[in-house]
Amino acid sequence: MLRISRLLKGVYYPDSNGKTHGRSGIVVIWNLTNRCNLACPHCYADAKSRVKTDELSTREAIRVIDDLARKKVLVLILSGGEPILRQDLYELAKYAKEKGISCALSTNGTLINESHVKKILESGIGYVGISLDGIQEKHDEFRGRQGAYGASLEAIRLCRDAGIKVGLRVSLTSYTASELPRIFHLFEEEKLVKLYISHMNYSNKAARHIALDPVRTRESMSFVIRKAMEYLKDTSFSREIVTGNNDADAPFLFLSIQREDPDHSKKTYALLKKTGGNGSGVRLANIDPWGAVHPDPFCRNITLGNVREKSFNEIWSHPGHSLIHSLRERNMPFNGRCGDCGFIELCGGNSRGRAFAHHDDWWGSDPSCYLSNEEISMQ
Repeated sequence: MLRISRLLKGVYYPDSNGKTHGRSGIVVIWNLTNRCNLACPHCYADAKSRVKTDELSTREAIRVIDDLARKKVLVLILSGGEPILRQDLYELAKYAKEKGISCALSTNGTLINESHVKKILESGIGYVGISLDGIQEKHDEFRGRQGAYGASLEAIRLCRDAGIKVGLRVSLTSYTASELPRIFHLFEEEKLVKLYISHMNYSNKAARHIALDPVRTRESMSFVIRKAMEYLKDTSFSREIVTGNNDADAPFLFLSIQREDPDHSKKTYALLKKTGGNGSGVRLANIDPWGAVHPDPFCRNITLGNVREKSFNEIWSHPGHSLIHSLRERNMPFNGRCGDCGFIELCGGNSRGRAFAHHDDWWGSDPSCYLSNEEISMQ
């Protein structure tokens, strides 16, 4: 994840009063259920309308939260499937909050009404990310249900008007990329505070066809960076732009600033290096609906353990997988273009799940890197 707006503020308006949070820094994405009320072509979880009966129970989930608190997990992202379909969602969120864990909710928004807004407020969920992948029928077609756009937009407005920090989430694919300017316009018009652009991260070959090609990815990211710079200069309203699932965004941002504003390029590089790029298995973990722990939601072929059998702390401290050990030790013998790249310390090797889906090689190059051969050899 690249917090573009926050990084640009660090470059152009450094804050000398920054404080450390004193937590472990680990972010856990928890797919609470595999059940979903929509049918989206880019779904990494392969969510279904019917749930398997062996998902973690409330009692098991409470035990996991206790362990995450002992591990001093920084943020818990409650996801799915569609997490609102899980009846104990707000009970679990409230318990996590009581244990000192900040919770965010990732939802398609179609089920949120005033009753859910009240429960979100009572549970202490600090942020709600709602997906919109286009305007009107474009979104409905992508999400597989007529009326989904209207329901999601209504949920965004209900949350915003209730004082909940709410943001848009858009999946950047070959189908949705053309909608990006309209999404940004909606973001501005609705006076929202955060926009998260998620690149297509496929974990199986069947979904490759909707991934955006490098040329259009560059065009899209150039537009995103221009908008982030525009928002940075507008002090009348605070807006945050974040991208995820393509860590080539970091060197691309550096190269953009180096070209347009070379005086600030060294500071940009230093901050991006500190961020470190992809954090899978290092600062990012995933728990699936059945308790299996993965480096991230897209590396489902790597299971580090199961919270039904061991504590999360034990699993995370002793992952027992050579890939994770290498990523943590920054000893990364990448193949192909990634092996030749001079920006590894900025991107961290990008998505290993996508590389495996494309090459059947955990150390293969990420096919969604959109830097040119000339750019990766610049350092």
